[in-house]
Amino acid sequence: MAAEVAAFRASLKATASGHVVISEGPLYLVTRDGARRLLEAVATGQLPFDAANYVADCIVMNDDFDFADEAVRDAIYFVEDDSGRYVAGEDDWRPTRDETLAALALLD
Repeated sequence: MAAEVAAFRASLKATASGHVVISEGPLYLVTRDGARRLLEAVATGQLPFDAANYVADCIVMNDDFDFADEAVRDAIYFVEDDSGRYVAGEDDWRPTRDETLAALALLD
């Protein structure tokens, strides 16, 4: 997966359009627990934001994923949204820990 994330980031940086590898699979329901684990991993630094952002992009762009509820959808879209890179003009942009914790709190 590291190679996919690196290729995605390089393409995004060079062209402002990244290529996400999406495979077909059975319908999968993203639950609050799953979304919570993703956000916690980002908040604690266990998962680099670029990798979490790539995973969230894959979930959002794949028709085989569904969200348990709106809070789960919003949490995944929070991780998927990296528009701050363009606003700040920083390739290494990531949401702050406080922003991530606020998004995490919406799952409670």
